[in-house]
Amino acid sequence: MTSMESKNEMLVMVLIDLAEICKKLADNSAVPDTLRAEARKFREEFDSLLPDRGKGTPAQHAQAETLVIRIARFLPKVVEGVQAAPRSHVA
Repeated sequence: MTSMESKNEMLVMVLIDLAEICKKLADNSAVPDTLRAEARKFREEFDSLLPDRGKGTPAQHAQAETLVIRIARFLPKVVEGVQAAPRSHVA
């Protein structure tokens, strides 16, 4: 396996994991609606790349790399958003 193939495989593994996190966030009612919607968009973008897994064009590889970065930058917003949300207390 070449260095580029190794890099691409690592990118795919990370992107799959991040996309799964986005799916879980989008489905979680404890996450504020705006963040759930953004997570859903990330997942939809990932799903649009999925049919070409293993045979993507250079443009699709660039899109996947950009998506990894965008999701990584999004995750701290989720933590902040969930912490800022009012918590319901069960008495």
